[in-house]
Amino acid sequence: MKSDCIREEGEILQRLARTRLLVVGDLICDHYIRGVTERTSPEAPVPIVVVREEHFVPGGAANVARNICHFGAQVKLVGVVGQDDWGRRILESLGQLGADCSAVLCVPDRPTTIKTRILSHNQQMLRVDREETSPLSPQTEQELIDRAEELLSGCDAVILSDYAKGVLTSTVVTRLIEAARRQQIPLFVDPKGRDYRRYRNAFGLTPNAREAAEASGAETSTLQGLLEAAHTIRQTTNCDLLVITRGADGLALFYKSEAPELIPSVAREVFDVTGAGDTFVAFLAMGIGARLAPSEAARIANAAAGIVVGKSGAATVSQEELSMAISGDTSLRKTCHVAALRELGESLRRAGKRIVFTNGCFDFIHAGHVAMLQQAKALGDVLVVATNSDETIHRLKGAPRPIIKQRQREKLLAAIEAVDYVVVFEEPTPHKLLELLRPDFLVKGRNYSHDEVEGWEIVESYGGKVVLLDVIEDISTRKLVERVENRDK
Repeated sequence: MKSDCIREEGEILQRLARTRLLVVGDLICDHYIRGVTERTSPEAPVPIVVVREEHFVPGGAANVARNICHFGAQVKLVGVVGQDDWGRRILESLGQLGADCSAVLCVPDRPTTIKTRILSHNQQMLRVDREETSPLSPQTEQELIDRAEELLSGCDAVILSDYAKGVLTSTVVTRLIEAARRQQIPLFVDPKGRDYRRYRNAFGLTPNAREAAEASGAETSTLQGLLEAAHTIRQTTNCDLLVITRGADGLALFYKSEAPELIPSVAREVFDVTGAGDTFVAFLAMGIGARLAPSEAARIANAAAGIVVGKSGAATVSQEELSMAISGDTSLRKTCHVAALRELGESLRRAGKRIVFTNGCFDFIHAGHVAMLQQAKALGDVLVVATNSDETIHRLKGAPRPIIKQRQREKLLAAIEAVDYVVVFEEPTPHKLLELLRPDFLVKGRNYSHDEVEGWEIVESYGGKVVLLDVIEDISTRKLVERVENRDK
C-alpha cells in the first residue's frame, strides 16, 4: 500500500512539473542589506548599521515565476521593469532559471520597483521602497494586454500577481479574465486592496485572512466570520474557487457549491513568511493546471508554503522537498542531503537560529543516545544529527557492524523529537559537513576529550564551541553488541 502511495505522489509531482503557466503582474526586486549594529549615530538617535552583506531576489510576480521555474514547470512572464540595473537583474536571474521573460516590457520613464530591507542581528531595522505606483499609460497598458493574450494559448493556468504597483489596472485584469474564460483556462488572482469587484469572474482567488477581512468587512479570526467573509467575496467576484490562507491556522477552501473545507497548516517551524503567498498561488495554479481536484491542489500548495516559511527570505521549493513533505514519512521530512547543508546553515543563521551538530554511527540506538540528543537540543534551536553510511561503519568498526542498516537508523533518529535534521555521510570524519553547515555547537559525549572530537578546529575557527555532554554510564553500543553476541554463543 505504501509503495502505491509513493508512486501516486511521484506521478502527481511529475504532472505538476509538466504544467505551463502564464504569470502577469508587478515585478519587484527584493534587496536585502545585512549588517551589525553596535552603536548609535551622533547625528540623530538612530542605530548605525555596518554593512556585512547584501543580495537581491526576484519579488512579487517575479517570485511567483521563480517558484514555478525552480520546481521544474514552464512559465512565461508578463510585466514591466524600468530601463535600469535592477530590472536587468530580475530578468537575468529568472532567465537563468529558464523563465521566458521575452514579453516583459522595459519602460524608460518607469523605474523598477525595489524594496530594500535593512537587517541587523536578524531583525528588520528599516524598509526603503523605491517605486512608481501610478497606472500604466494607455499605450503601455494595451501593449501589455496584447502580449499576455498572445501567450495564453497553450497555457494550463494563469496567475495575476497583484501588488498594487500599477501594472494590473482594472482594464488589464478585466481583459485577461475575459480572455482566459473564453479559452477555458483557469485564472488565479493573488489579490490586493479592498475592492474585489475588479476580479469578477476570475476562476480562483487566494487572499490571506487579513486581506479577506479588509475586502469583506467581516472578522476572519472566527469560523463564523470566515464563512461570512467567504460569502461576501464569492458574491462580489463570482469566482469558482476561493482559498483563504490563515497562517498557522492553515487555510479555508470554498469551491463552487461544495461544503467549505478547513485544511490545517503543515509548517513544522516558521522562520520567515516572506513570499509564502507567492509560493501558495504558484503551486495551487500548477495543481489545478495539472487537473488535480481543488482540495488536492490546495493541500499540495499548503505543503509547499509550509516548506518556504521554514526558510529565510523569499524561498523556493524543490520536487524532492515537496515529495518529502507530502509523503507522511517523518524521516523523509527530516532528511537533509550533504549538498543542502550550506543552504540550510545560511537559512537558519539568517533566521537567528542557533545550530547544534553531533555525529556518530548511532548503530543500535539506545537510551544513552536519546538522553545525549535531548541535552544537545537544549543548547540551541535546531539539532542536526549526522550518521555514518553503512559502508563507512563497516570500514571503521569491522564485521558484523552495522547491526542496524542506514535507512533504519535514519528513521530511528528522525523519530526522536529533539532531532530536527538527519544527514548521512560517506567520509570517515564530519569535516566536510562542519565546513558546509558551520554550526554554533559541536557536541559529543564526555567519553571523548576536547582534542579527540573530530572537527573541533573547524568549529572554533569561526567562533563556534565544542561541548562535551554527560553520558549514561554502562550503556554503549559496543557493550550491547557484545551482550547480543555472547547470548548467541
